[in-house]
Amino acid sequence: MKRKSNAEKKVFLNLSFAGTNFRGFQYQNKGRTVQREIENALKKIDFQPKIIGCSRTDGGVHARNFIAHFIDKNPQRKIKDIVNGLNSNLPQDILVKSAGRVDENFHARFSTTSKTYRYFIFLGNSIPPPVEPFAVKHYFDFNIRKAAEALPLFVGKKNFWAFTTSEGRKVNTEREISSISLFFKNPLLCFDIEGKSFLHRMVRFIVGAIVAYSREKIDTDFLKASLEGNVDFLPFPAMAAKGLHLWDLKTEEYEIFEKYEDICPLPLWPFENIKFDEVYRVSI
Repeated sequence: MKRKSNAEKKVFLNLSFAGTNFRGFQYQNKGRTVQREIENALKKIDFQPKIIGCSRTDGGVHARNFIAHFIDKNPQRKIKDIVNGLNSNLPQDILVKSAGRVDENFHARFSTTSKTYRYFIFLGNSIPPPVEPFAVKHYFDFNIRKAAEALPLFVGKKNFWAFTTSEGRKVNTEREISSISLFFKNPLLCFDIEGKSFLHRMVRFIVGAIVAYSREKIDTDFLKASLEGNVDFLPFPAMAAKGLHLWDLKTEEYEIFEKYEDICPLPLWPFENIKFDEVYRVSI
């Protein structure tokens, strides 16, 4: 039998957003955020909820898949109407792909068991204008096989003190990377990094470290020391935010009582269906 009452009041949203013009997902006093835009759109269709997201995301970072939830105090409206109402009122850089009423125990943040971030780099001096906001250019020669040598160093539980900012250092800086991959199809280079949680700018520093290692700016001993918490600061900045995408999520199992999906037969995201020529992958 279908469960009723409180269980049906919780609504999940599956979103995509282009992060170029946002300061991140989470509400801030100043600046444009994804949370503020969604809550404003909900108000236009007679909701007054607070949205909870699966991640804060840094300013400028994109999301191919992002989960959020809110409490619907009047769960009579059809989910299809909520999706269509939101997409009619949201700006062009946010899309609600699907939504549903879910188990009352579901929580967008705490029910997410792993996140996969993907970082895109174009090798060379040029990048096609339509995808320029979603990848960075790398002007130097890139030794892919040299970069692949560094991948195993990051897998498992490590101390990422050197791979975050002062904000990230306010919490325990030990994190576990369950898998890391490197994909290549000339001229596109792609890194996948999967884990349960990440520190502020952590993924962007990891990619920067691998790029520096491939160019022999740092060596294995330095990387090992950095991942043991014995290095305070890395001798290079974090990679630019625009190349980073929250690509995929895994969640605990939860029951969906009503779901609507705004299906599009075409790829919805840049580089989504690329078949890479070279793949290097390391996992726990």
